[in-house]
Amino acid sequence: MTLHERLAELATFGATAEGIDRALFTPPEREARERFTAWAREDGLHVEQDRAGNVFARLGGRAAGAPVQCGSHLDTVRNGGAYDGAYGVVGGLEALRRIAVSGEAPARALEVVAWAGEEGSRFPLGCLGSAVYAGLTSYDEAAALVADDGETFASALRGPSGLLDGVPVRDGFPPPAAYVELHIEQGPVMEREGARLGIVSAIAGQRRFRVRVDGVAGHSGTVPMNGRADALCAAADLVLAVEAAARAQEDTVATVGHLNVEPNQTNIVPGRVVLRIDLRSIDDARIAAVERTVRAEAAEIAVRRGVHVTIEVLEARAAVPMETRMRLLVRAACLERDPNAIEIASGAGHDAMCIAQIAPAAMIFVPSIGGRSHVGDERTAPADLELGVEALGATLLAVAASGVGSSGEAGASNP
Repeated sequence: MTLHERLAELATFGATAEGIDRALFTPPEREARERFTAWAREDGLHVEQDRAGNVFARLGGRAAGAPVQCGSHLDTVRNGGAYDGAYGVVGGLEALRRIAVSGEAPARALEVVAWAGEEGSRFPLGCLGSAVYAGLTSYDEAAALVADDGETFASALRGPSGLLDGVPVRDGFPPPAAYVELHIEQGPVMEREGARLGIVSAIAGQRRFRVRVDGVAGHSGTVPMNGRADALCAAADLVLAVEAAARAQEDTVATVGHLNVEPNQTNIVPGRVVLRIDLRSIDDARIAAVERTVRAEAAEIAVRRGVHVTIEVLEARAAVPMETRMRLLVRAACLERDPNAIEIASGAGHDAMCIAQIAPAAMIFVPSIGGRSHVGDERTAPADLELGVEALGATLLAVAASGVGSSGEAGASNP
């Protein structure tokens, strides 16, 4: 099967009228991991999994030691697209298949990884599998996580959509020599600049918060307007405050995309609202500034509206620059294939930001048509998908032949 045929088949797993719904450890997500395993074995790769649900497919190399990894994720956001994550996994398989067909073994082993639960669309932590693998989140902490549907990570892992049958389970979480992630841009910059390949300079830092607003529920017809402690009205003020705080900081974005209203009845004043804030920037100081503003605004709203507001940090990840030598190898591979290739920062989070804490890491982008992503009409031109795989394959061979990662160093080095 071709790269495009495999992507098209994956897109059928969890397909909805609006896009794709493939949350971690659900039947369609397990089906995607099973298909990845089958394709990898067809391509002659050795497949393993670990106890966090990550799946690895390896092509042997001439020298012993840790592999050079590539990969991404197979889970999606609700009603997401066919390329976010899946392209990096399938593109990695295709790159290794082409290297194997060439008949010359790479200097070091190469490995494609399907990371578990990158999107955070079921469990309240993004980059879940790669965070556990990199030691940023303990396994016990991950096991105790509770999904939006009430199931724990540990239970889901043991359940019918958890670990794969017939796939060996790795002992521990051995770090790679280096890591390269191929991904769609998910924004409009490359298309606007006429670039077909992007050399990622850094990945934005991210903080996620759970906010609970407790007011007083009451009859919508009998509680006077001037005597209400309406949790939803207070939450609405806070949502707008979040937007204003992000707008006041350059190159910073903040989103409230998840709200639960209780009791959620037409004729009852809302007594409680739980919402989540997603805050991102390449500059960690700007993230901190927005958080301070939001907390101050929440305290003011609580007094003015007569409600109680609590803010809990769910996730905090610092901005991550890509490792200098890895970025230079990516740059060479990209410019050889696209003279218009550009350096670009990633506003979206990726598994590479976790693996960068334990190994030199880099990323390659291909453009997203119309800048559309996390939606059903997410698209990238087929020729650009092919070009990205070519750049990935060249980068993997170059990294494997270089000294990057050979001394066991970890983490990103600032340019």
